[in-house]
Amino acid sequence: MEQAGTPGTQLESLISSCMEKLAAVCDPRHVIRQFPCTVTGSVVTAGTLTVNSKGLAGHLSGCTQVYLFAATLGADADRLITQRSMADSAEALCIQACASAQIENYCNSIEQELLSSISSSGFYLRPRFSPGYSDFDIACQTDILNILQAHKRIGLTEINTHMLTPLKSVTALIGVSREKNFRVPAKCNLCDKTDCRQREVFA
Repeated sequence: MEQAGTPGTQLESLISSCMEKLAAVCDPRHVIRQFPCTVTGSVVTAGTLTVNSKGLAGHLSGCTQVYLFAATLGADADRLITQRSMADSAEALCIQACASAQIENYCNSIEQELLSSISSSGFYLRPRFSPGYSDFDIACQTDILNILQAHKRIGLTEINTHMLTPLKSVTALIGVSREKNFRVPAKCNLCDKTDCRQREVFA
């Protein structure tokens, strides 16, 4: 059993402190819209959004509807990370990790609410698929944000490199189909870069 003051208890205390600080400043918000979805070859069409991506097309194969989704923890989470990085780098790294977990959990909770609302009608959700994943061009963030009016509705925008700001944010497409047990392909099977060392980790 670990004694007080050991590395394990110190880490638990740090994580708990970081979570409390995040909870005090975070303002989780999201926006979501549903559109008809068509998949033709590698081209996915969802409302006015058209994406040429083999990875996304394979992921949404069989889907008749799709949700365009965006979520953020808010600008204050970024400010907290910046502030703590100037005072305590270890704490800043911990807050970074906690914030990443928190936005993931928030997105999962929204997905669960969506699933609960449609499952009685015999529909199911595909996992989130975000720009930058596989061959889904990260530049598509622009169209998704514009369609969702994300800047106006939840304060989410992007910089010139299409990175989201606030940083702890997500955009994604979520497919809707009648296929309950959709098998998510291994991450590396969706990527054309066959010489990547990460294949040894994720394959």
